[in-house]
Amino acid sequence: MTKRHWAILLGAIVFGGGLLWAILSREPIEEGRCKLVRRKVSPSGELARLASQVLEPQTSRPQGLQDLPAGFDNPCFYEVRSSGRMVSLVVNLSEEPVLCLDMDGDGVLSEEQHFPATRVCEIKGAANSWRFGPISLAPGDNPGGADSDGFYLNCYTQEAIVRPVFFRTGKLKLEGRTYRVLVADGDCDGRFHSILSWPFAGHWQLPGADVFAIDLNRNGKFDSEWFSPVASEISPLGRLVRVGDAYYAIEIAPDGTSLALSRTEPQFGTLAIEPNNTTAQVKLWSDVAYQHLQGREWQLPAGKYQGMYADVQMKDAAGDVWSFSCDLVPSVRHPLGALAFFTIEPGQTTQLRFGPPFVVTAEVQQNGPEISICSVMFGCGGERYKSSIQRNGRRLPEQTFKIVDEKGTVLVADKFQYG
Repeated sequence: MTKRHWAILLGAIVFGGGLLWAILSREPIEEGRCKLVRRKVSPSGELARLASQVLEPQTSRPQGLQDLPAGFDNPCFYEVRSSGRMVSLVVNLSEEPVLCLDMDGDGVLSEEQHFPATRVCEIKGAANSWRFGPISLAPGDNPGGADSDGFYLNCYTQEAIVRPVFFRTGKLKLEGRTYRVLVADGDCDGRFHSILSWPFAGHWQLPGADVFAIDLNRNGKFDSEWFSPVASEISPLGRLVRVGDAYYAIEIAPDGTSLALSRTEPQFGTLAIEPNNTTAQVKLWSDVAYQHLQGREWQLPAGKYQGMYADVQMKDAAGDVWSFSCDLVPSVRHPLGALAFFTIEPGQTTQLRFGPPFVVTAEVQQNGPEISICSVMFGCGGERYKSSIQRNGRRLPEQTFKIVDEKGTVLVADKFQYG
């Protein structure tokens, strides 16, 4: 054999040996448990949004802060929720902003570490912002270390948002089927134990809890269309997860290195909606387990629930099917009315009025010389609906309206526009 042939043979042996070693050294996928590895969180997508906190600037220094660091002559104050407590921080809005936060909670910022800002544009098409971190509030962690899980704080002018730097992911088996799982630290405490609780510290769509996901349809990704009829696989961390008709208790190592799911049988209660001629599709956050439901009566594990999406279907005397989708307006704190928050008790039935009869009103807003009039529909449980009603799967034509004076003279006759 020539030297060239020997070189090719040697290369093939080395490559084959390396491939065999990689296969043999790979840990088997276990039933009900797995090790978790760390991955970077993308700044876009539902995981980043769900594990975020939006921080409102405060007009005055928070109570308990005794001083400011030297040189902080243009301070902007915030508070971040971490493991059930509020941690004060201040950003000096100078030409090159600097952040300082009260790590130990003693109110003395002059002794705390400073975090310089980096200018970033993480989302294509978005304006540049300042990013601080990674920052960690976990006990014993290096607060600014490159290996810290921690969180980033992004500022644009005075708007601030906090999100985790990493998530943890792995694979396990349940009843012989392989599922990918994920956890993320959503409350900035460097630990993985904070389940959903009420009241939320901020916006009703941002729970301030840790995040859990499981690839239930095993398509290789975590589906996360929260505000649509499609089921979501990412939700705030609860005590359980529903896989098919079975429930599994979630156990995560506090440092996020491992996760276990064990079959369990919770106590159940009943959720029923009225009136009887309606069916609904709803998505619920819970301190027990996320639920995606269709019908009008369900057996649910006892616990607390919050509606995050809903639509209603009803059939009239002519056999036509009418569909109404709730309007999840960000500025409305609880647009789902009776579904906004409720409790399921063991062995008991919780009945919620939902859907018809409907009430239609108009919302009028003025912006300078322009006036906008929006048609708004409410259900019997106080839930708010979109004006885009469907009959047999097709959207109805735009609704018409008139504006008349006190004498009955028609001043304006027009129709509403979708969008």
